[in-house]
Amino acid sequence: MGRKLFVLLALTVLAASIPAESKTRGPSTPQERARALSYIQSLEQNPLAKDSLEKRIWLTEWIVQVPDFTVKSCCKALDALDNVNDTYSNQLRMQAIYSQAAFILQHPKTTSEAEKQAAGLAGTLRAYQAIQRFDPTAQYPVLDSLLSLQKQGKLVQYVEQQSDCEEN
Repeated sequence: MGRKLFVLLALTVLAASIPAESKTRGPSTPQERARALSYIQSLEQNPLAKDSLEKRIWLTEWIVQVPDFTVKSCCKALDALDNVNDTYSNQLRMQAIYSQAAFILQHPKTTSEAEKQAAGLAGTLRAYQAIQRFDPTAQYPVLDSLLSLQKQGKLVQYVEQQSDCEEN
């Protein structure tokens, strides 16, 4: 089931790369943006809650459909999470997208792709720490390294050094 969900979510995120002109709906409403921010914060704090799947599905569909902004998934380091432990890897990878969306909503004038990506990673790290409080055996060395960089204030610098995502 986990793989099927990830494939569904991945395909949905890929659809987000379709130019905004081809999206059929209008801009997001203030109510939708508030709902999205609430869901994203909830998923960062309690990523394993009973309603988390419903929130992820709504967020993914909403991010794909709204023409207001585009979220890029650029951190290839997160692709390796399955190789370590695929129990939570899908949730953590998607959290980077959701948290990046929250940053874009809260900082609409930010043009730095590195800042957006770093915000997405920071949300993933918050979710990772929440998962570890629930399941201390959940260990992802790449996320532990990113936590260390974050504590040193070097997360944006790390993203800038990656060639996975180009500035607009």
